[in-house]
Amino acid sequence: MQGMSNTVAASSGRERATSCAKWPTPVIRASLLLVALAGCATVDPSPDYELARQEVEAATGRPSLYNPGEDEATRQLLDQLFQDGLTSQEAVQGCLLNNPELQAALLDIGMARADAVQAGLLSNPSLELMIRIPTDGNHTNTEGGIIQNLVELWQLPDRELLAERRLEQTVLEVAHTAARLAAQSKSAYVAALAARDAESVAHENLETARAFLELTLQRQSAGAATEVDVNAARSELLEQQVLARASRFDAFEAKRQLALLLGFDHSPDTLELTDTLAGPPDSSFDLDDLISRALRRRLDLRAAEREAEAAVHALDLERSPLLRSAGAGVALESEGGDWAIGPAVEVELPIFDQNQAQIAKAEFRLAQTQRRLEALSTLVAQQVRGAHARYSLARDTVRLYEQDLLPLRQTSLDLAREAFAAGKTGFLSVLEAQNRLVTARREYVGQLEALARTVPELEAACGQPFTDLLRPGPSPEAPLPEAEGDGR
Repeated sequence: MQGMSNTVAASSGRERATSCAKWPTPVIRASLLLVALAGCATVDPSPDYELARQEVEAATGRPSLYNPGEDEATRQLLDQLFQDGLTSQEAVQGCLLNNPELQAALLDIGMARADAVQAGLLSNPSLELMIRIPTDGNHTNTEGGIIQNLVELWQLPDRELLAERRLEQTVLEVAHTAARLAAQSKSAYVAALAARDAESVAHENLETARAFLELTLQRQSAGAATEVDVNAARSELLEQQVLARASRFDAFEAKRQLALLLGFDHSPDTLELTDTLAGPPDSSFDLDDLISRALRRRLDLRAAEREAEAAVHALDLERSPLLRSAGAGVALESEGGDWAIGPAVEVELPIFDQNQAQIAKAEFRLAQTQRRLEALSTLVAQQVRGAHARYSLARDTVRLYEQDLLPLRQTSLDLAREAFAAGKTGFLSVLEAQNRLVTARREYVGQLEALARTVPELEAACGQPFTDLLRPGPSPEAPLPEAEGDGR
């Protein structure tokens, strides 16, 4: 939007009247006022960073977040985190403090705050100066003017509301990025734990294969096993050695992925993980309650709401009065020492551009943001359903392995070994029982990992820490978005 122009023209009637001391006092005072107002605006995004930190804490349960400009304090916190090993929660905190992608995203908040400050400022005035030197030797005529757009004065409220909604949207989007990366870091931590446990299981399986080879050699000495049996047992041992080496590499690779999310630039082998891979509490959730929480708490959904609100304000701005540039003020002119004062008017004629295209574009954008909000509400609800289903399946599967399958496989192997040692059964029955136990051990680690991974997935889907999800009752937050019915 353009605005009303305040024109102040001043001139001296002397041939070279360029000294400011000879300009009228009101002109000088008005100029000084404009300069003073221009220096009042400052950009301080600190409250916005604090708001982002609070939103991230509500979504992840971790109170720390990188604050641009506080690198030294961040480094000290990181040194404390990595000092005595790393828990899963400390890994999340390290990601929130040191992830390079997140640190870059947080600067978007500072830029959005700068845009909000800019939205509350008038445009810069224009200075005009005209000197007419007559050819007949008479007095030089000098005119000067300062032109300021004043229509912006009644547009400032809508402009500031628009900028504030976009700022809120940016804060929520950045907080959502932080929550997403926090969930990824927790999932990467779980993967590193699973790889570590898989390596341990691989060595356990290796020892099982080695014990079986020794037993087969003893049976060969007693004449109860053939060279074919010994070779089969030795082949099984070699296969487990290969798997053990592969598991060592997998453990390194899992730590490397975790180090990337943490912004950790040292060797991944120096990361010491102190947690153990275990399932979360044996809890059940009410699916409708989880969906309700998600529709209230998801940061990306709330950011989409702010985007739709900003689109409304943008449309209001485009629909403002047709005269987009209109000004009025005082013109001063001097010739030969005599001052002439009179009104000045400047109006843009809306002949070629009546802003209809921009209004239509703003209407399309508003409709687009509303459709996106509806689509995102549906997506959020479906993500919660999927995360809940995977959590329930993984929990029940882990319980099956712990209570039934693993004890059965171990008992079968023990019985097969006893029978083989006593000469009551053949070599193949022991080998089959052993392979089934080895496979079950590997699968159990995979099921534990799958269960542990469902926790950050459920947190990300609902927008709250797992410990908060365990507490019954609705989340006391803002009303649900209008599109919530599409996602239920």
